[in-house]
Amino acid sequence: MSLRPWRLLWLCLLVGGPAPGLAAEVPRAPDAPPVLAAKERTRIIEAAIAQVRARHYSPDKAVMAEKMMRSRLKRGDYDAITDPRELARVLSEHLARDGQDAHFFVHYSAQPLPRNLPLPWEPASSEAESFLAQREERRRRMYLREAYGIGRVERLAGNVGYLRLVSMPDVKFTGEAAAAAMRLLSATDALIIDLRGNGGGDTRLSALYLGWLLPERTHVLDTLWKGRPKEPLHTPAPPPAGRYGDDKEVYVLTDGDTFSAAELLAYDLQARSRARVVGEATHGGANPGVALPMDEHFIVTVPMGQTVHAVTKTSWEGVGVKPDMSVPAADALRTAHVAALTALEKRAEEPAQLEEVRGALESLGAGTKP
Repeated sequence: MSLRPWRLLWLCLLVGGPAPGLAAEVPRAPDAPPVLAAKERTRIIEAAIAQVRARHYSPDKAVMAEKMMRSRLKRGDYDAITDPRELARVLSEHLARDGQDAHFFVHYSAQPLPRNLPLPWEPASSEAESFLAQREERRRRMYLREAYGIGRVERLAGNVGYLRLVSMPDVKFTGEAAAAAMRLLSATDALIIDLRGNGGGDTRLSALYLGWLLPERTHVLDTLWKGRPKEPLHTPAPPPAGRYGDDKEVYVLTDGDTFSAAELLAYDLQARSRARVVGEATHGGANPGVALPMDEHFIVTVPMGQTVHAVTKTSWEGVGVKPDMSVPAADALRTAHVAALTALEKRAEEPAQLEEVRGALESLGAGTKP
């Protein structure tokens, strides 16, 4: 399992110098991480296990993950790892596999972190508040540089809208840009939303886009948290960009790297028969993770909630979103564009529109019937 950058979006941690308390048994470059001694490595693994046991939404899955991790520890699977970054990478892979949840992730920070980082809904100490404020500002700047997760907004041939979403950043930073993109595309006759490679982020942003595409305010899902009341997610009322026409066809492009909040957008539209999914099955991560400190340099993200979709009463966890039109991801855009144009050709009423649609089909090598 590759490490995906979206898993770092919640953390956005500073990288600093060597960590105190870790053994430095061999010479290293000044910017190299410290060398982990066996005792320290075991302590870190035990800390990860403790957080999983305490915080995982499913006691059964927590027990299974702990059993597998202890088996690996006893077998010596970690004995050769002395680099803390490598340990974080391997633990991420093992926790996701053993815990059967793609939202497991371990992160190493060279700069010391507050040991009393709160859960997202808990009050923070002054030290933690300062750290979280700095992290918030870094996130804001990062989202701005990345155009708030919006890769492209385009009118394709035949008046088909194209919205390329590369991530789903925090809606409080992204909402205005998302609404602007939706307004630009509102006059198109069909829409393609490209989520290939989108690693997710904030489900509230998914709900914002859904509010544009669904005919009324809609209950999207519930999150069943461990030790916390159920949390419902609805589309906004009213949606900030109005509503895209109910009679306009929508296509969603996906691949194996479409993950989490991006999967929600595809899953919900498919479940409500509002869009057709084109491409490859998505990654399959539905349950939200919460970042929990293990010590001053390691954080583990543990799935503390379970997602239950309002329509299906289940989720895409572990199974992904299956495409309605299964094609290689590289062919998904052309496939969706041709499908949209073919549908528009059948219902075009104005000669100019029909001519434009047929010209677009010809340019894609799809051919038309007079």
